[in-house]
Amino acid sequence: MKKIIYSLIVLFALVSCEKEAEKVKPVWDSTATITIRPAKGVKTRTVVGGLAAIEIVEKATSIHYTSHYVDNKYDASAKTFSRAFNADMKDFEIPALKMLAIDVISAEGDYYRDLTNATDFYIVEVDDPNNRIDTLAFVPDEVISSARPLIEEAFNNQNYDEVYRLFDEAFTFLPIE
Repeated sequence: MKKIIYSLIVLFALVSCEKEAEKVKPVWDSTATITIRPAKGVKTRTVVGGLAAIEIVEKATSIHYTSHYVDNKYDASAKTFSRAFNADMKDFEIPALKMLAIDVISAEGDYYRDLTNATDFYIVEVDDPNNRIDTLAFVPDEVISSARPLIEEAFNNQNYDEVYRLFDEAFTFLPIE
């Protein structure tokens, strides 16, 4: 009789451990990045009559965009934001620019609409001594609005592998000609 009771206790313990393991929530990587790469057809190297992708990446100092969302709250008046690119945020192999994924999904794992609901994305070079801004490239509004529902769906399904894939592939820029 003791063996039967002991076996039942062990069985219940194993079943409850399996249920606990199933409840483990996928983990969001707060160090992930968003890749902003040249659109298909954009020349990677030297171009006559416009900047090549590598030149855009080399010269870029920041990205400017407009959004009605500020700290994940809708605001009736749109605001212009800027994110700087340091040397670590430039990938000369692809070539591409990198943004922190926490601009879309916070370190705590909350979805932020500020960036994915924005418009008028411009990659710029700021000439500090003269405070002159030169627009190098742009991310078409359709690119952002097409990626938004896909990112939101993957995020809501806690499919972070898909979110990472979208962050790596969905955002593309075109040079200003």
